[in-house]
Amino acid sequence: MISQKMHAIFKPFTALALGVFASMAVAAQEIETVTPGNAAFSIENIPDYEARYTSSSSKTGEFTLHVRTTGNGEKLSMIDIIPMENMVIVAQRFIDIQTQLLEFYAGPYFAWGPEYIVGKTDGKTYDWSRTPIAGGAPKRASGDIAHNGYVSEMFSPLLASLMPRDVGSVFQMPGFYARKGEYVSSEMDVFMVTGRETLTTPSGLSCECWVIDKKTWNGSLERIWVARTAPYVFKRHRDVGGSRSFVSDLLSYRPLDK
Repeated sequence: MISQKMHAIFKPFTALALGVFASMAVAAQEIETVTPGNAAFSIENIPDYEARYTSSSSKTGEFTLHVRTTGNGEKLSMIDIIPMENMVIVAQRFIDIQTQLLEFYAGPYFAWGPEYIVGKTDGKTYDWSRTPIAGGAPKRASGDIAHNGYVSEMFSPLLASLMPRDVGSVFQMPGFYARKGEYVSSEMDVFMVTGRETLTTPSGLSCECWVIDKKTWNGSLERIWVARTAPYVFKRHRDVGGSRSFVSDLLSYRPLDK
């Protein structure tokens, strides 16, 4: 648990909270580290579902997320479908539900230039195949990976699986990052539970959401509204205060047949 002083600093849902998050170094002993396989993850009975969210990059102003459990309910398949001006982007992630390890990713990736990535990890090593979208010779990046691999909370049940937590709770989890030298590393993003809010989305669905602020390893700020029920992420504000700031609101949700 964090100190009473820290609890007082992390007031729910204010610009001050983001300012503190951006400038303040939280003492290492006050941050809980959560890595793939950690016993803190607890989520059951994830339904198959479709959710639509607003999108600033889509020509239709929205994207669709398809979520299905596979492998006797042990794995989670998440597919993003984003209509662009001249194409449709389809990206897929496979997540181990018990450990929350992001085992597989396939989709466009722009850190080293426009590429299509097919990447996997077993928590100890990673292996990414990289194909330039505009054409050219494929590349490969592989090697050891720290922190038991990496997780993906991008519209996934990950943060919901860690709730409930007290307002003021601070924890860190590893995400994947492309690095100079064209290799991949697992680096810690920091999360704070900054409040609780009754949220009503454009879909008509409402939730008693935890409001979670995220500071990524490379310094951007995000805010996520999370509930224990599907679709788990009800709203997301990326790059808060930055040049690429935009909000993804939940437009619709429907269960899918098994």
